[in-house]
Amino acid sequence: AEDEIIPTPIAIVGIPGGLEVRHDQLKELVKAGRIAAYEVLGREVVLYWRELKAQQKVELPLSLVAAIPGTYTAPASRAYLYYTDEFKQWADPLKVAISATR
Repeated sequence: AEDEIIPTPIAIVGIPGGLEVRHDQLKELVKAGRIAAYEVLGREVVLYWRELKAQQKVELPLSLVAAIPGTYTAPASRAYLYYTDEFKQWADPLKVAISATR
């Protein structure tokens, strides 16, 4: 049903190497109520919500700082409900090429 509530969804976003996450931006997303919480675990950003409505789409800005020149591929991103991690939805890994500044 459209008014159904989806409890405790999680999105894990794989971050390509060579990039640094901006913790200040993630803290602002929590403060604004757009996410409930987050963790940065290695090359992944874990985003938590208390609940979402069925069919609700979420778009969030995620700014990264290019730190180390090179070509990198992230771990695959995925989303699932906290208590049913056997039902993951996967997304192709992100790729990035970082050029050295002169």
